[in-house]
Order: sequence, then C-alpha cells, then structure tokens
Amino acid sequence: MIKHSFGVLAYKDSPYLAECIESLINQTAKSHIYISTSTPSEYISNIAKKYGVEVYVTETGKGVLHDNNFALQQAKTKYITLAHQDDIYLPEYAEECIASTEKFKDTLICFTNYSELMDGKERPITLLIKIKRLMIRLFMPFNANTKSKFWKTRLLSFGNPISAPTIMYNLEMLPGFQFPLELADRPNTIDWETWFTMAKKKGRFVYINKISLHRRIHADSLTSLGLEDDSRYLEDLNMFKKFWPSFIAEILAKVYANGYKSNSKK
Repeated sequence: MIKHSFGVLAYKDSPYLAECIESLINQTAKSHIYISTSTPSEYISNIAKKYGVEVYVTETGKGVLHDNNFALQQAKTKYITLAHQDDIYLPEYAEECIASTEKFKDTLICFTNYSELMDGKERPITLLIKIKRLMIRLFMPFNANTKSKFWKTRLLSFGNPISAPTIMYNLEMLPGFQFPLELADRPNTIDWETWFTMAKKKGRFVYINKISLHRRIHADSLTSLGLEDDSRYLEDLNMFKKFWPSFIAEILAKVYANGYKSNSKK
C-alpha cells in the first residue's frame, strides 16, 4: 500500500518541472505523484502525460495559499509532501521521512535539511542557511524531534528554519489540514505563521539532518520576488513581534533582510 504522495505545485511553464518529477519517480520508496496547478497549459499536460501523472486544475488567480490548499485536498494517502516545481528531491527523501515519522505515534510533520542550487550548481552554504541550521541545533539539541509546545515555538522564535518543500505532513495527525485563509494577504510568512500555529498543537516535529532536497534559487522564485520591495521585511517584522519586544524584533528582521539578499538574483 502506498503511504505517501507528492503533490507537485506547478505554476506557469517552469523549465525545471520535468527534472522535479523525475526526482520523485526515482525515489527508493514508491509514492503517488500528481500535479496541482491553477495555470493549466499544454506544456504542463505534455509533461504529465510523459511521466504518467495526474493533473488537478483549480481556479486561476486565487493566490499561493489557495493553490497549496487545493493541492492538499487531492491527497489520498496518509502522508503528503507539497513539492515545489523547481526543486530536486534526493532518492531517499520519501523513504527516510516515512521511517523517521513512524518511530513515533504523534508526529505532525517531518522535515529535512537542504541545499540550494543556482545556475544549475549546488552553491556554497549561505549565511541564512547557517543561521537556520544553528536554530535547529539549538532548539532540538539532544534528539532530532520535539513534542514540547514550548520548544516547538522557540524553534520558530528567531525566524523560520523549516523549509516548506522539505516537509512531509502526517494527515492522520493533521486531519483536514489547510493553510489558514487569513494568511492570504501575508504571502511571505504563510509557512512561518502556519508552523507557529501548528507548534501549539499536541504532537511532534521530527527533523532529518541530512540534505534530502536541492532548492533552486532563481529570479522568478517567490523568495526572490519578495525582495523586490519591503513586503518580506515587514511581514518578518510582524512575525518577530509575536515572540519579542519591538526593538529586538526590528534587529532580527534586519538581520534576516541582509541574509535574504543572497537569494536576490537579477
């Protein structure tokens, strides 16, 4: 029985979509793979046909939050990973996430370490990734998991170290899971605010300290687009204020803004 699905979030005609799907097909553990899109095209249909995967189409122009939730609704398995169309999953990702999750009865999410690709090559570790790895080490110091609401929340207090495309959700522990609709006007911190809400739930966060994903950084990625104006800085600042006094929140937001510059690709 297949326990896990990859819901590939396809937007417009990404030149990297086929490479992403190939990485999912080549997993050591078999998963159900499907494409979810709000921008259907002949290009996407042809790739789906080539690799024998289903395509689910939702309304256009509803935003990232709606598109993510629609993709989640299509999952028929216990576990689901929302795969970003530009990224590459290493062969043992699904197998290792399932094995790590099933060590415990209360796992909410399992997430992994990752590296970044730029211009087709794995690039040196950036300051931002170093900070995120340090945060995980500090707040999960003894075991690569925690069920404490306090420590799950502290994990997020210096920023968001959990990379969304690395996450495998346990839908048995998160029945009907959806990203909150009220976050639609805060696209840069949808993930961070969602993990913050999830951290308050009963259940465990599990981490795999192994690079299981190559995230692609390019000019059209959401992270890069958020740097074109102050939207990411302002949203980050509001998030930090949930944990810290304003003067500390401002310092942390500025540190993160400098770190994000490594993702700005003109």
